[in-house]
Amino acid sequence: MLDGGAVPFVGRMVQLVDNLIERVFPRLRRRARYAYPAGIAIFVFAALTRMGLSRWLQDTVPFLTFFLAILVTALVAGTGPALLVTAASFFFSWYFFLPGPGWGEITPATVVALASFAVLSFFIIAVVHLLNRKVESLVNERARNEALFQDSALGELQLEQLNIELRHRLKNTFAVIAGLVSQSARYSRDVDGFAQSLAGRLSAMGNAMDLIATRSFVGASLRELIAETLKPLVPPGIQRFEMGGPDTIIPGDVASALALTLHELGTNAIKYGAWSDARGYVSVKWTLSKIDEDEFSFELVWNEQGGPRVSAPERRGLGTTLIDSGFPTAQVEREFNEHGVRCRIAAIVKQTTTRRTRGRAASLY
Repeated sequence: MLDGGAVPFVGRMVQLVDNLIERVFPRLRRRARYAYPAGIAIFVFAALTRMGLSRWLQDTVPFLTFFLAILVTALVAGTGPALLVTAASFFFSWYFFLPGPGWGEITPATVVALASFAVLSFFIIAVVHLLNRKVESLVNERARNEALFQDSALGELQLEQLNIELRHRLKNTFAVIAGLVSQSARYSRDVDGFAQSLAGRLSAMGNAMDLIATRSFVGASLRELIAETLKPLVPPGIQRFEMGGPDTIIPGDVASALALTLHELGTNAIKYGAWSDARGYVSVKWTLSKIDEDEFSFELVWNEQGGPRVSAPERRGLGTTLIDSGFPTAQVEREFNEHGVRCRIAAIVKQTTTRRTRGRAASLY
């Protein structure tokens, strides 16, 4: 429990983070004479850290600190400096951490590692670039609202809600991206597997973030989220996927967690389950039940049919962790049978009740 002296300190730290994200970083990104030196400083720190950790880090993950450097540079300094850090990290890692003396003999493994690093780095930069654009758009919207609602008590309440949601969503998004980078590296056995798994997870998170941002970070359409997350994974053919259930607006945290969970289930179906052959199909059905004005119960069932027999995984990887623990307060049950996986997710979800969504949510019950 925080004492009286710790509470003001925590408050000041929160205010400092808010000012950095909303004011300092955007200004830095617009000033190249400061942004590029900042990117170079981040790269130097990442390179020194990587060399210092060489005796503990596996050779199969030569780029770990550089992925984090690219992520931080794209967030703090912008796209141009992040591309510069990517190029510097590319050649630095090639010379010091990949097999072979310096830039000597190029092996197929070296080509795969460098290509995977380049592709995934560009993907990280693109995701953060999109996030920066959304943040600046939301900050501009808040500035317009300040002028529009400055004399209205209702406007002040809406403005405060927008401020709270902006801060909460930004902190969560940055934390999730950093967590996915580090955890994917931890559970991956080689660079290629690391790149593929992280790219898919960031893509799923990016789709969810885009749907949330279209409603000023209030939430996302449940039906649109499920469709957009699984659409890239469904194999071609007739009757490979069906979905059904009522639509509603779910909070941003729930949307991000659900997108990652569905992405992992879909990826596993492609590798081992119903989508790994030409006959299997997947159905996703969900129900909503109103509890009170603030909460509703949500139950989703992922059911695979017509695929090969599946069994529980022998080791617990990051994908299993995301499925079983993606919703911290949810109950997740998985069954492995002769037709494929059946996964049931049940949770209590807070209802979004802003003026823009109240009428739509109320009509569902």
